[in-house]
Amino acid sequence: MTKLKKGQLALYWLGQAGFVLKSPGGTVIFIDAYLSHSVERKFGPQWKRIMPPPMEAGEVDCDWFVSTHEHDDHLDVDSIPEISRNSRVHFAGPRECTTFYRTAGIAGDRCLELTEGQQIRMGDFTCSVVFADHGDQAPDAVGLVFELDGLHIYHTGDTALRPDKMKSVIAMQPQVILPCINGAFGNLDSESAAELVKLTGSKLVIPTHFWTFVEHLGNPWEFQKKCQTIAPESNIRWMTQGEGIMLSANDF
Repeated sequence: MTKLKKGQLALYWLGQAGFVLKSPGGTVIFIDAYLSHSVERKFGPQWKRIMPPPMEAGEVDCDWFVSTHEHDDHLDVDSIPEISRNSRVHFAGPRECTTFYRTAGIAGDRCLELTEGQQIRMGDFTCSVVFADHGDQAPDAVGLVFELDGLHIYHTGDTALRPDKMKSVIAMQPQVILPCINGAFGNLDSESAAELVKLTGSKLVIPTHFWTFVEHLGNPWEFQKKCQTIAPESNIRWMTQGEGIMLSANDF
């Protein structure tokens, strides 16, 4: 990974909803990284990946491995046992995720349960746990806002648009938003994702949660057009799997 100057951070997209953050001090956080084929293994060939994983579980070396909820493309049940062999790694997620960590034999002092309203220090980053609505499919799902030196990055997790319950994250006005756009299984679609971009005032938009599985849908071009109409001051950045960028609060 690239060396960073003070005030910078590196952000990498892993495909689906997966990202990596790195600070100049060396803190590395994986968020919703799906690196296996567990969804196909558990639910059948219609859930075969159409985009290959950008790395193997054994290559993960991080301080925190975080999941926004328990669905397999966010809580990678086939990769976590391998990743947990590295004693450096701590795990965080809502209650259903921490239940899995225990069944995987991960020590309790390496696991953190996430609930809405928390503010947690993860190395050099501050992580705020915010509202997400993934319906009955994952009632304890959360969104996350990571802050470093004045730069706020909002990972929506899987959620529908609920402005009345998203007041805390809207008030933060995060400069960067990583929204799901697939519009399936209760998630934001192109229009509602663009509405959330407008509400948060985010200047940089990196869309997620599309084109990993056929059934997950997602229309990048439609989302871009909606943002041009609804949130014209935002800048959309399309990333390829494994691509990274450097960001700082001064960029905005």
